[in-house]
Amino acid sequence: INPKKLGNRMKKHTTKKPSTPAKVVLVPQTKVLTPMDFLEAGALAQKNGIPMALMKPAKNDSDIQKYVKTIPFPWAMKVAGNKIIHKTDAGGIALNIKTEKDAVNVLKKFKKIKGFEYAVVQPMQNGIEIIVGGKRDPQFGPTVLVGMGGIYTEVLKDSSVRVAPLNEKDIDDMIHELKMYPILKGVRGQKSIAFNDLKKIMRGVSKMMVKENIAELDLNPVMASPKKVVAVDVRIIRG
Repeated sequence: INPKKLGNRMKKHTTKKPSTPAKVVLVPQTKVLTPMDFLEAGALAQKNGIPMALMKPAKNDSDIQKYVKTIPFPWAMKVAGNKIIHKTDAGGIALNIKTEKDAVNVLKKFKKIKGFEYAVVQPMQNGIEIIVGGKRDPQFGPTVLVGMGGIYTEVLKDSSVRVAPLNEKDIDDMIHELKMYPILKGVRGQKSIAFNDLKKIMRGVSKMMVKENIAELDLNPVMASPKKVVAVDVRIIRG
């Protein structure tokens, strides 16, 4: 074998053309948003100084029988499940439940709702419905909202927002900016709501939005009366 020819053959098979650099495409990472369990969210809110109504889980009739002995009627019951976003739309809220039989029937109905995990039993709370919430804004960071609560929150849009953390002036200004403020203060001989309790809730939400890994927080409704202001529902999304 001619060494020169062999060398040429080896060169032909081993020499490669320069490869084209691979194109790197950077894909922006999106945060994973995870809804918290209802009772865990309530416990976290209480840990941060937010007064929450009593909440007890019920999965079966025996749970209902147990609560009859400790929770006075009337009750409120609501469905709980991480895949259930709007309880009202899902038919997962029942109010003014006055007997054990009615409670058992409500639980039976809730179990048919897609995403059902358990029902929450609470003593009924009276008062004006308020919303206190928080959201992590991409531009401003953690924010806090207070406004008219209940099912008409998104329709009437009576709310006030500030960037967290809130100071006492922020809290006072937010409350006074609401169109519903005169109602909260008391009209036609009605007493004012317990504003100190409402402020306590707003401080707690502000603290949570700054300290905790929370994308969204809703306390809706918060029931406000002259004696107390207490949150009866909570939704927290981590992220």
